[in-house]
Amino acid sequence: MPGLIRSDKDEEQSIGVIDGPVWVLKGTSVRDSIGNANVGLDTPAVMLLSGAKALGVDFARTAMIGRQSFWPDVATLRRVFTVHKLNIDAVNFLRDNPYGERFLALLGAQEISSLDYSTYEQSSLIHDMNTPIPTDWHERYSAVFDGGTIEHVFNIPQAFKNCLDMVQVGGHFVQVGVANNYLGHSFWQFSPELLFRILSPTNGYHIKAVLMHEVVPGGSWYRVRDPAVIKTRVELCNRRPTYILTVAQRVASCEIFAQNPQQSDYLPMWSRTACPAAGREASRRSMRWRSRLPLSIKRELKQFCNHFSLFGQGWGQPCYQQIDADAVIRGEIADD
Repeated sequence: MPGLIRSDKDEEQSIGVIDGPVWVLKGTSVRDSIGNANVGLDTPAVMLLSGAKALGVDFARTAMIGRQSFWPDVATLRRVFTVHKLNIDAVNFLRDNPYGERFLALLGAQEISSLDYSTYEQSSLIHDMNTPIPTDWHERYSAVFDGGTIEHVFNIPQAFKNCLDMVQVGGHFVQVGVANNYLGHSFWQFSPELLFRILSPTNGYHIKAVLMHEVVPGGSWYRVRDPAVIKTRVELCNRRPTYILTVAQRVASCEIFAQNPQQSDYLPMWSRTACPAAGREASRRSMRWRSRLPLSIKRELKQFCNHFSLFGQGWGQPCYQQIDADAVIRGEIADD
């Protein structure tokens, strides 16, 4: 990347031990160099990390999945610095830090590793997340942060397993990923059901917060409830690009995915005893009834149902609780 120089040793020592080189920009802005891709420590990610710190996440030994670029908006960064009582000029800090190491150091990180598929962004650990990580990386970190990397990994169960294996007991996994209206951005878009089932006691984790956020200026924030607790699917049909963000603590050392996660609403159905013959007869009666309807009526009924289905799957559902953006920064995000 043009314009990059290594920081001097005094700067490096002032923020702790960082695996790999520390970089600062010379004579250019963060956005000019990094562009506007939805990766790294953007505004919602910085807000979440601020809240995670206030919530008790220990960043002393942190691993970034992908070396995270750093480009929140200035106003948000100023507010984060105020909340954490940091007397730092936000404009200068943004200018001098194209990557996230120094911000993580402000949150308490003393050792920082970054993991990527290649060396193109000078990551300190090189590994293909489609494959298992080395065993000496297991339970090595107090915090593992994925800011939108593993959604680009084809073998997503292995990518999640790698992240969760890296967290020490008592440590945290913090993630920001795409949820809605990012078709084509990555291999995957994540749902609340997926995060709640993966970050579960079965895998040695306890979720502190799952949030969703519409990624537009002034976009709303919502706390999300567990589908297994409210006993219904947590769905969403909206028109804006939306992130899902999670803070989860590792509470036990156990094998990740010793049992495959299952979608919660199917488990009670599978446990019931049903009569196959009765089910087939009910299906035949339904097909006979529908076959008698004129095509025009079928179309009208479909449009009517689709309209109310979309209306019922917005933010107004009881599974979503709107929270103030400043509450995210302050860490008032735990699901009580």
